[in-house]
Order: sequence, then C-alpha cells, then structure tokens
Amino acid sequence: MSQNPPMLSLSKHCPALSAGWTFAARKGQSFDKLGMVGLGLMALICIVAGPKAAAARDVAASDPVDTSVTIYRAPYRNGGSIQLNNLGGFAVVSETRRVTIPAGKHRLRFEGVVDGIIPASAIVAGLPGGVIEKNQDSALLSPSALMRAARGKVITLKRTDPKTGKPVVVSGEIISASQDGVIFKTAAGNEALRCSGLAETFRYDTNAQGLSARPTLSVLTSSPRSITAMVTLTYIAEGFDWSANYTAQLNPDGRTLDLGGWITLANGNSISLGNARTQIVAGGLNRAYVAKFINQQPQVIARCWPQQRTHEVPRKPERPYELVSPWLGEDYEMYSEEMDGIAGFSRNKSVMPPAPMMVMAAPPPPPPPPPPPPEQLGDLKLYRVPQRTTVAAMGMKQTRLIEQRGVPYERIYTARVDAYPWMRDDSRNAVTVLRTSNTKANQLGLPLPSGSFLIQQDQWGRAMMVGTPDLRDTAEGEKVELRLGSAPDVTISRKVVLRESKNEKHEIAVANAGDQAITVEVEVGYLGTWKIAESSQPLKKDGAYPKFVLTVPANETVTVGLTVKEQ
Repeated sequence: MSQNPPMLSLSKHCPALSAGWTFAARKGQSFDKLGMVGLGLMALICIVAGPKAAAARDVAASDPVDTSVTIYRAPYRNGGSIQLNNLGGFAVVSETRRVTIPAGKHRLRFEGVVDGIIPASAIVAGLPGGVIEKNQDSALLSPSALMRAARGKVITLKRTDPKTGKPVVVSGEIISASQDGVIFKTAAGNEALRCSGLAETFRYDTNAQGLSARPTLSVLTSSPRSITAMVTLTYIAEGFDWSANYTAQLNPDGRTLDLGGWITLANGNSISLGNARTQIVAGGLNRAYVAKFINQQPQVIARCWPQQRTHEVPRKPERPYELVSPWLGEDYEMYSEEMDGIAGFSRNKSVMPPAPMMVMAAPPPPPPPPPPPPEQLGDLKLYRVPQRTTVAAMGMKQTRLIEQRGVPYERIYTARVDAYPWMRDDSRNAVTVLRTSNTKANQLGLPLPSGSFLIQQDQWGRAMMVGTPDLRDTAEGEKVELRLGSAPDVTISRKVVLRESKNEKHEIAVANAGDQAITVEVEVGYLGTWKIAESSQPLKKDGAYPKFVLTVPANETVTVGLTVKEQ
C-alpha cells in the first residue's frame, strides 16, 4: 500500500512523522514491514507527546459590556464615617463580557477585575466546556515589579558623564533591587542607581513576561468547538463599604420636616466599576472569616544613601495669615435694621455692601421621581440606586436614596433622674428630641439604614444647623428619635425631702424658661431592691424605666413627687 490516510492525518500534528513521509515521497520508495514499524513508533511518540503540543493558549475576554455591583456594609460599623484606607465591607460584582474561544483547551483571561477579588468565589456562566481551574494573576505591572523582573538581566542605562557633562549610554546588569536601593553591574564595576547626583534613566530591553497591567483572573477551559459568546463572571471582592447620610429641613410651621437620604459608596480598589447597576444591602450579615493569601512584594525604590534628615532640609518661607471679613449677604440689612432698637447694638453702615437690585427668582425645579422601594433579601433589605452610576477607584461618591416631604414630627424634651438611695440633690438640662414614627401615615413607612443626620432650619433666610444626631437601623413601623442636644431653657432638678433608712421621698421640678408650652418626659431610674412605691403623677412604662410625661406651660415650673422604698 503506497499511502496510509490515517498516518497522513496524524503526520499533520507530528513533524517527525511528516518528515518521514516527505522523505519517502521524494525517494519514490515503498516501505517494507520494518519501515512501517519505524513509522508506527514515530506515531506512538507523537501520541505520547500530544498533550505538550496541545498546551493551553491565552485568550483574553473583552472589557465588561455590562456591570452590576451589590455592596454590603462592614458588619462592625453601625453607621459612622467611612475611612477609605480601611474599608471592612465587600461587594458582589457581576460582569458580562464577550469571548471568542477556538476549539481546544485555552486559558481565558478576564483583565480588569477588582483587585480585592476572592478567586475561590468566582463563577463563570456561559462557557460550553465549563471551568477546569481558576487563578488570580497578582503580578501587576509596576515600576517595582519591572525592576524585580529585570534582576539578572541587562538593561540600557542613559546617564550623564561627570567629566564631560554629556549623556552616555551604557549596558548594566541589575544584581539587586529592593526598598533599600538598586545595584547594577557595568564594565566599570558595581554601582548604585541614582547616586551620582546627575540625571539617570534606564530602558528595559526585554519584555515584561508574567506581568499584567491590570488585575486579572484566568480560568482554564476546554471547548469542543470554536465559539463566540457572552459570558457572565460573578465574584466577591473586598475593599468596599457604604453609609447613609440624611438631611432634615425643619419647616416654618414647626410641625413638619423635609427628609432627604443619601448613600455614600466607597471603593478602595484600583479598578473602577463604570456605569454599573448598583445596589446596597442593609442589615447585619454573618460572614465567616476568609483566609487570604498575601503575596505583597516590597516596593523597589531607586534611591541613594545616606539620605538627608528632616532638620537638614531648609524650610521654604511661609506666607503670613490674612484675616478675611465674611460676606453677610443682602438679608443682613433687614436683620440689622430690627437690631438697631436693641440697647448695646451698633453697626457701621459705611462698610456694608450696596444692596443688589431685586430680580425675579427662577421657579424651583420639579422634585425628582422617588427611588424604587426597598426589597426583602432574606432578613436583609436591598436598596436599588435609581440610576446607573460609576463606583470610582479609590474614591467615594453620594447618590440619592430617599426624598420625603412634609414628614410630621413632635418636639419633646427628655431627661433621666436617678432616685437612688443616699444620693445628693442634682440639676440638669433636658435634651431636645424630634420624634416621629416610620409609617406611611407619617410620609415614611420604609426601612431606614443607620447613618448620620444633618438637621437645619431657616434663620433670616439662611439654613442654620441645629443638630447632627445619628440614626440606628430603623424598620418600618418603629419609632424615630433624633436627639439634637441640650436645651438650656428646660431644667430638671431633683432633691430629697425625706430620708429614712428604708424610705426616701424625692421632689422633681421641671422649669420651662421658654415662651411656649412644652412636653417633657422625665425617666426615673431606681437601684436594686429599691422600688418606686408612690408618685404624685401617673408613671408611663414603655421602656426600661418608668417616666413622667408632663406638659409645662411657658415660664412656669411643674413639680412632681415620688417615694422609693427598699423591698
């Protein structure tokens, strides 16, 4: 038989076997039995060596064509500020990418994943051959990584000749690269980079093998056929967090406020998530500790030694401070005219700026549409950001969460007095509290994640801050209390009017120096076996301790009495 089709098919993948067939064809020879045995051995060698010839090749996926990110708050931070360099939350990132994979085994590279990725959490959907293995390529392209990769190799160094002052080009081998400096070897001997005091630059003559310009996740896959498909990569990444911030504008009626809520998104990674569908999750999530492989190489610094100390560095001349008078605005004219009649008040009209011409104010823009309502995620709450947003690398941004107008509230004053035995008389100011209920009847009725409040009210045409309280996680139907601070016009005094071994009588006086009637809640604390036996006013019990709820007229004092006994 002069031809063997199976052998010819196999020879396409085996150079040695192909060479044997070519040699036979050129000589016009036919193979005897021994020759066929020899070619059979070659074929067997090719089959054994087949996996090496079919080694996986790299295929890069496209950049994300669609991104979704769900950010979970740090479990130990119940409100409070965010520190960008210490973010304890995490995010679930889902990216849709386009891939083109030839038939066979290939290593698919997803470049530009978040550098805080947990590789074990990565799931790739849409690959016909599935995923064989996953790897995080953590060797990022950087000046330090380039220098470490060039150790033992020759680079081109462009430097200034100290004798002639002209630039010269020399070749040098890097023999050491660390945070203490860079040492290279030339024909003149070993030298430290940038120790001559003259300009020195260098160029790498070899490529940066094994280095990636962006954080990369690679997966090994085997496809039975060539495909072009859209695949979805989903993974957990650390270095994220979010917090809620609220603004409350008290309306002139003294009974309602306008509430605005903002979400601050923080990304402490080097990769931005652009134009992403963004969600946040509120509530405490029990997350087990995930062991992380830390392979952080030290930074390479091209510096010389010894280095100058701080006291040796000459200081630059400082600019003197300048006092700047603030601009008070046109509304100050009306205010100052009313203050003219008050004794001891004077103003210099000569330094006031001229009043601007009155112009018609533009109508206010229509309010934005309300955001989607929160969704139930198990025992947690999921909030969707209404519009797509970019969660930028190493940055924080705010996006609107809620906008509620005309929320009714009541202003009350609270204090706690302790009717402990053998205590001295004391006096304190009450605390101002704005109270409402998180219900639809009060224009709310939605879960409010914990965060900080900024409460303002208009005073002579200006928004003035009146308090910055914090809000805990508040479910629908719960009471909302915003504590503004001490109220100097409301004083609560307690004194002992009778003291016996197992019996004490206390008198509590609530004084209102304001010009309006107020509601005051006085909580009474007691100790151990001592209990409240009698009181001149009814006690309300809706918390840990009973309390008096008193209405105190303007410029008056209301007194109540109670008796505590040891049981």
